[in-house]
Amino acid sequence: MNARGRAALALLAVLAAVPLTAPAQELPVGRVRFLSGFEARGVRFDAGLGLKSVSELVLPVGAIWAVTPKLSLDFGVRYARATRTPEEDSLPTTSVSGPTDVQVRGAYQLVPDAVVLTISANVPTGKTKLTADELPAAGAVASDLIPFPVSSFGSGANVTSGLALAMPVAGWALGFGGSYRLSGAYAPLAGIDSSYRAAAEFRFRVGADRLVGQGRVSLGFTYSSFSHDEFGGSEIFRPGKRYITQASWSFPIGNGGLSLYAWDLYRSAGTVALGGSSTEKQNVLAAGAVASIQVGRSVLRPQVEFRQQSAGLDTWETAGRLLGLSVRYQMPLTESLSLLPALRYDTGNVVSDGATIGFTGWGLSLGLRTTL
Repeated sequence: MNARGRAALALLAVLAAVPLTAPAQELPVGRVRFLSGFEARGVRFDAGLGLKSVSELVLPVGAIWAVTPKLSLDFGVRYARATRTPEEDSLPTTSVSGPTDVQVRGAYQLVPDAVVLTISANVPTGKTKLTADELPAAGAVASDLIPFPVSSFGSGANVTSGLALAMPVAGWALGFGGSYRLSGAYAPLAGIDSSYRAAAEFRFRVGADRLVGQGRVSLGFTYSSFSHDEFGGSEIFRPGKRYITQASWSFPIGNGGLSLYAWDLYRSAGTVALGGSSTEKQNVLAAGAVASIQVGRSVLRPQVEFRQQSAGLDTWETAGRLLGLSVRYQMPLTESLSLLPALRYDTGNVVSDGATIGFTGWGLSLGLRTTL
């Protein structure tokens, strides 16, 4: 495959949001790659938030199968336990644990390196019907500013279909993709028979990728619009539109490489059906760098990332900041088995009722990847 073909295929993979069967993905046709391990995450807050700490332990299982040169399939599921410890010692520590939904996805290249059809399904195996004691812990890990491995335990059944295409134009690989997600109803709360149905989502992506010297520049933009959320068969909320802008520049340095990247997630204000009031608009801006350092047959990947979250009704107010430092090590044990340990440290702050509360976080993970 030539450089233009590899660039187009890499862009298709981003637009389709699924792995594609190709040498660029380093998975031979007919082979299956299994992934597992564990990931632990903890965040501790300074006084004044009413929250002392949040922690999460996750055990993931997944697989990717390169069925044919055109067809690839993958699935993933996790078991997670999240714990929330309040600031007041007299208040109880709460937790929630259970499996997440099983995610099954497939991609078929209708035209090799040019057009790909994708279908994904969310199988409702996850933890739902949360009790009043479990809700605080589940809400504590649902954060755009502070990343947790699992931010949602269960969201009911849904199906997403999509189409993406890429083509070379004047030295660029240009791509377009669209998808539609339809969600089913499920019972989110224990002891309440009424069901909740998430809004249907239409998503459109556009991307551009080109070689610059020995490096590569990639640009992307995603637009999402939603119908409305329902509870008990009635409309309760209409989410705002979502805009995601991404850019990256990667290039070789010595026996390794460096990738500089930035992304911005903007959510416009939503509308509450009862009363017609608007929610806050939200924005998360991130920028970072990832290095790849060859160490024999292994690869060391240190990373630094800065995030800033803003929110507001009429004017923007800073809601929090995060500086994250992490390092990953990809260590092949055999031709088909690799070990992937990683460490992470975070520091930052969140704003609550006008007060700025500091926090520190840590992360530890160990991944196993084997190809059969």
